[in-house]
Amino acid sequence: MPLLFSPLTARCLHHSPRLPAPIAHHPSRPRPLGGETRGGTRGRRVAVVSERQAAAAAVLAAEKSPGGEGGDGERYDAIVVGSGIGGLVAATQLAAKGARVLVLEKYIIPGGSSGYYRRDGFTFDVGSSVMFGFSDKGNLNLITQALEAVGCKMEVIPDPSTVHFHLPGALSVLVHREYNDFIEELVSKFPHEKEGILKFYGICWKIFNSLNSLELKSLEEPLYLFGQFFKKPLECLTLAYYLPQNAGDIARKFIKDQQLLSFIDAECFIVSTVNALKTPMINASMALWRN
Repeated sequence: MPLLFSPLTARCLHHSPRLPAPIAHHPSRPRPLGGETRGGTRGRRVAVVSERQAAAAAVLAAEKSPGGEGGDGERYDAIVVGSGIGGLVAATQLAAKGARVLVLEKYIIPGGSSGYYRRDGFTFDVGSSVMFGFSDKGNLNLITQALEAVGCKMEVIPDPSTVHFHLPGALSVLVHREYNDFIEELVSKFPHEKEGILKFYGICWKIFNSLNSLELKSLEEPLYLFGQFFKKPLECLTLAYYLPQNAGDIARKFIKDQQLLSFIDAECFIVSTVNALKTPMINASMALWRN
């Protein structure tokens, strides 16, 4: 697999006089792993650089060799700055298609928000709290597809529930994996909103199924949607109708209880970091039915 990480970048940073010195660690961030050896001896050097410095190093490396080749005489078809999930998926998909790819990372391990660090013998995640796309069916299983493209598979253990919300007002809602179980749970908490719950989440389910039936690409590309329209006209019309709408406005058409609306806000926030009024209905439907 022609996926390359960044030893070349490290060499360029240490030997090129045209680059500024590595930046100091931000005091509010945990120290990078690798500051000491397994035996506990301190002193191993770790180059911590900004994305701009890393990109500059790659450009310098290309300039030093004829034909845009790296310091080892290897030509790169693409340079990816940052090895979070997005960067790694982009790099591996290019590499799987035969491209030579250089991935630059300022930290000492890849992963971005899915990375980790160790402190006093404990291992801590640094960001990602919810990940989805591991299903073995449909078209929204993007992580499964990305792994398959590079000949990998991840074993996944289904959890009967995904999130347990504990909200103000002593509201406790368990988000079940199965649709009917979740709806039953929510109706038991808000029996007076049963009709609104069924309508709102019914729309979410409808949008999710429409998305899951299409080969997932950019919904903002007219040519893509035009091509898909002839294959799945009803699904495309559904998506086109809801594309400019947000989840908060649609929820408020059917639901009046402010505590329930706050719960829907929390559902959107956990995956989109904004409330329902700022979450596109398409995104909300993908997130709410991520199982």
